[in-house]
Amino acid sequence: MSTTTGRRRPGRPSKAEAGDTKAALLDAALRLFAQKGYAGTSVRAIAREVGLSESVLYAHFDGKRAIYDAAMALAGPQAAVVAADEAPQDPAAFVESFAARVLAAWDTPRSWQVVSLASRDGLIHDEALNAGIEDALAHLSEVFGGWLSEGRIRTDLGGPDDLAYALLAPMAHARVLWLHSDATPAQRERARHRMTSHAAFFARALQNPGDQAPSSP
Repeated sequence: MSTTTGRRRPGRPSKAEAGDTKAALLDAALRLFAQKGYAGTSVRAIAREVGLSESVLYAHFDGKRAIYDAAMALAGPQAAVVAADEAPQDPAAFVESFAARVLAAWDTPRSWQVVSLASRDGLIHDEALNAGIEDALAHLSEVFGGWLSEGRIRTDLGGPDDLAYALLAPMAHARVLWLHSDATPAQRERARHRMTSHAAFFARALQNPGDQAPSSP
């Protein structure tokens, strides 16, 4: 009677192990990118950073560009897409929830490294990064468009595209300035304050005059 049922073959990593290896390679690549730049980092150096062979790296990524794209997917503007897709019904609550979710995704060591990499190596104008930003803006525009058509927010501030850009652009600006690898703790705290303050201001500005709470006498 066989006793090997349900066991994986020798040498074949489990899904958990494969996921751990992929995450370790991604983190190693971002460390090296931050130190040596994208162009100055080789696939061999990334593999050696975690004590693996190049063949193991290629089992998880097609190459260096694929690693960069994976970093963008985890810590780039796509985080804003996810937040926009989970919009609550109340516009003001959505704006503040959106800012909190985006800040949580962008305020991590991995995300700081992504910003430093993009700015130092001239990748700030990279096609994938710009496509991610446009995708995030499109998702936000759809949310605002629905609320405008329902009369749930002010209509005198601009169209859906205007509102999407007005919400996201100051947050992205704070990220580039103060949420990167070389930023000081004080600078990162400034980014958090600016992003949350902007969201609170934007949420108030969206409200129709009749929906705003009366001021205290």
